Amino acid sequence: MNIAMIFAGGRGVRMGSGIPKQFLEIHGKPVLVHTLELFQEHDMIDKIYISVLEDYIGKTQKLVDRYGLDKVVSIIPGGATAQDSIYNVLKDAEKENDGDSIVLLHDGVRPFVSYDTIKQNIESTVVRSPAQLATRQSYSARAVRK
Repeated sequence: MNIAMIFAGGRGVRMGSGIPKQFLEIHGKPVLVHTLELFQEHDMIDKIYISVLEDYIGKTQKLVDRYGLDKVVSIIPGGATAQDSIYNVLKDAEKENDGDSIVLLHDGVRPFVSYDTIKQNIESTVVRSPAQLATRQSYSARAVRK
């Protein structure tokens, strides 16, 4: 069983948009939906678990229904930190999945992972267990006017 666990419990405070960035729209869809579709459309992914802010569970369920994301099996409250959100979603999935399942953890506001990257992570986990993807860090610059 290959399971994608999407943690999307951030508030997006630094961005200053008024809503969490995972719910901001890009090309007519929330960022979170773009991320979920990557795993929904991947033929090696069997299930998707999501942790989000508790106040956004209903909104997330509506998005899952609207976009036909039928691999999503659970939407649970995130935690105070990303680590807490990951822990919560791992504990939720542990209840109904075998211990030999492959788990991919992914940040809900990172919608640009490729099909091949997901595939390579699953394949390398089978061979090397566990595996971790690392990408080059990019920094953002902000202009501040006084």
